[in-house]
Amino acid sequence: MTLIRIFKHRSIFFIMMFVLLFINAIVVAETSHTQQPVHIKADKMLASPKKKFIVFQGNVKVTQDNIQLSADTLNVYMISQGDTVAMTKESVQKIDASGHVRIHWNDYRIEAETALYLPPKNVLVLSGNLARLYQGTNIISGSRIVLNLETDQVEISSKKGEQVEAIYEFSDQDMKKFKSKK
Repeated sequence: MTLIRIFKHRSIFFIMMFVLLFINAIVVAETSHTQQPVHIKADKMLASPKKKFIVFQGNVKVTQDNIQLSADTLNVYMISQGDTVAMTKESVQKIDASGHVRIHWNDYRIEAETALYLPPKNVLVLSGNLARLYQGTNIISGSRIVLNLETDQVEISSKKGEQVEAIYEFSDQDMKKFKSKK
């Protein structure tokens, strides 16, 4: 793979288009699949209604329609609603996955050491030595990626002394659009 090699000032435009397409796909996945049932498999499940959390451990696989998540551990933290905990979309305070986190849907994939989803803020935080977003052959990577699904904003940062990286492979259609604007 080679780093992005684009013509002068138009490189920022193409990188931003790639990022926006990525966020749009996540938003579509988030909103269009919420009515589908969530299926979770794991080697072990620990639930503590009093402490308002559920832990799935070992070979965790989560499926909702065409979205799949796999991780070593998945923690679900509930919002306190008196003495009872009802498993509803509104009752989830945060979900964190750790260890070999992989998320797949359509031709999009995510790889990270950890993923944290905050439903009240509609924010997904990916982190680790190298967090990556893929769409086909295109890649965005850094040590921390914050996706705000409400505002379509993405922030990618890296550890001190490292850089974020974006690799975009131009399709024939992209090149035709670029040439027609000259």
